[in-house]
Amino acid sequence: MGRRRRMAGGPLRSGSEAPASVPAGYTIQHKLGSGQTSHVYLARHRVFGDVALKLPRAELHREPVLRRMFENEVSITVKLAHPMIVAAYDGYPTGEGAFLALEYCAGGTLDLLLLEKGKLPLEQAYRLVLDVAQGLAHTHDRSVLHRDVKPANVFLTGEGRAKLGDFGTGIFMGEESEERVGTAFYMAPEVFEGKPAGVRSDIYSLGVLSYEVVAGQRPFVADSYEALMVAHHTGVPKDLMSYRPDLDPRIKRIVAKAMARDPEKRFATAREFVQAWSGVVGIPVETRDTQDQQPVTGRASRQRREAEPPEPESRQERGRNERRKQRRGGLFGWLRRNRD
Repeated sequence: MGRRRRMAGGPLRSGSEAPASVPAGYTIQHKLGSGQTSHVYLARHRVFGDVALKLPRAELHREPVLRRMFENEVSITVKLAHPMIVAAYDGYPTGEGAFLALEYCAGGTLDLLLLEKGKLPLEQAYRLVLDVAQGLAHTHDRSVLHRDVKPANVFLTGEGRAKLGDFGTGIFMGEESEERVGTAFYMAPEVFEGKPAGVRSDIYSLGVLSYEVVAGQRPFVADSYEALMVAHHTGVPKDLMSYRPDLDPRIKRIVAKAMARDPEKRFATAREFVQAWSGVVGIPVETRDTQDQQPVTGRASRQRREAEPPEPESRQERGRNERRKQRRGGLFGWLRRNRD
């Protein structure tokens, strides 16, 4: 349980299982991997280019929890638009035609990078943590909880920038949920206790991720869920300075605050974490990381002030217009019916 697992993947070979159906306009290149709710393929679209195409697993029709997770990922991801969040280009959440077309991140996952490289150069570690924190801050600004922040859900671009993704366990703030979701290595103590997840439990998971990226090791390792629960409640992580003697002590304090057992002692918001981290490492915050930014995907992308001239269509917008012609109502009609 303490070891990471590589994601299954590779090109489709003769005789291997191909997707039963592919949405119009997409050409499958090869399989990237499989997750709890979907199989993921590298696909090509004439407008979007290369995309990570998520197609629901066949068993979702008889697994309502997994089906809801896929629907959640579609409905949440299209509402988020930020450089440090994996972009959603197109999708449909329900039925036999369900799919989600995402930005393809050629660098793989942060989890795989840590598996292969172990301890990263400090400057790279600082940048990666800041990227993830900015993505999470925007997520919270849009009233969404991720609930499973971990390196396996962080995707890397070809240039090595990190983007938060995989919102299958996400939930809109204010929605009631008694589910205990997340990954035990990164789960906040109060979530283990059955209390509802919140902003501060996401921040705890961000703290654990930050510790791991800086140290090259997880703060708590055990062979069972129960042992990890005890570790998160009573364990004391090894001093980060013992792994990185050249670490700025202020970084150690930021990580410790994010990982405080008492939620009230953590950062109140992910944006506070971003500002603290950026201030120490000297890396500026993304200029688009602002609380009043409107997402470029979904209904908000079509809101314009009357005095503004229309902006040139983005790649996402051109594709949505094309898809709208093919399927009236579609994803955004579904979102209007379910979120308005």
